[in-house]
Amino acid sequence: MTSKTALIATILVTVVSLAVILSPASAASEKSTAPDSQFFELRIYTFTSAEQHALVEGYWEKAAIPALNRLGIKTIGVFNEIESEDNPEVPRIVVLIPYDSLAQFAGINDRLNEDKKYTKNAAAYMDVDKKTPAYAKIESHLLHALKVKPKLKAPDTSKDRIFEMREYQGHSEKANDLKMQMFNDVEADIFAESGLTAVFYSKTIIGKNRPSLFYMVTFDDMDDHAKDWDSFRKNPRWAAARKNPKYEGGGVSDRSTYMLRPAKFSQI
Repeated sequence: MTSKTALIATILVTVVSLAVILSPASAASEKSTAPDSQFFELRIYTFTSAEQHALVEGYWEKAAIPALNRLGIKTIGVFNEIESEDNPEVPRIVVLIPYDSLAQFAGINDRLNEDKKYTKNAAAYMDVDKKTPAYAKIESHLLHALKVKPKLKAPDTSKDRIFEMREYQGHSEKANDLKMQMFNDVEADIFAESGLTAVFYSKTIIGKNRPSLFYMVTFDDMDDHAKDWDSFRKNPRWAAARKNPKYEGGGVSDRSTYMLRPAKFSQI
């Protein structure tokens, strides 16, 4: 081996060694500086009877929320749809559960089933007969918080409040990414300026309408709802953002809107 070849080999070994030594520290440093962001499980229950609705509400009030709280999962929202399209006489129930990690989400059912108090209090819901099911169906979504709001923020639960949750669908993955970028860059700020108080902004990881994003905002009442949205539409920053070529190709191809009222025991 020539002296030149030996020198090159020595340099390569040194570079590889440094990479091995430094990479864990770099990863740890990156992890420590990155903001924690939550995951959200969203469940939408539909019913064929008022009895089913009462059973599911009772399950969340008496069994699920207390058990999840014991496991360190706080700020769980349970909402009734104000105007249900599927069955106006029996509104849908929307449940929002925040998780600090996917591992926490993945292990939650096993941990609940190990809780004897939970299994006892959940029996009326869990042990229903096939002929008298607890609900018509559950629609489920797994969401990940956007960086502009990495953690769920609950409003003052001592006051009267209503909520609007929207799902924005994109015609392509790129279009959805651009819409989320707009929220992260400017749209969430315009919401705040306009009085639209956000509970969460999120990307849909798993859901029937992917690619999409979900968000939820809260209001005092319907008059407050109308005032805040009017303020948003008239905000000059919103007009400028919509014309910004940076977000060209984004936008919303379809939208689902849920007007919600919290259950008495809701933690949001």
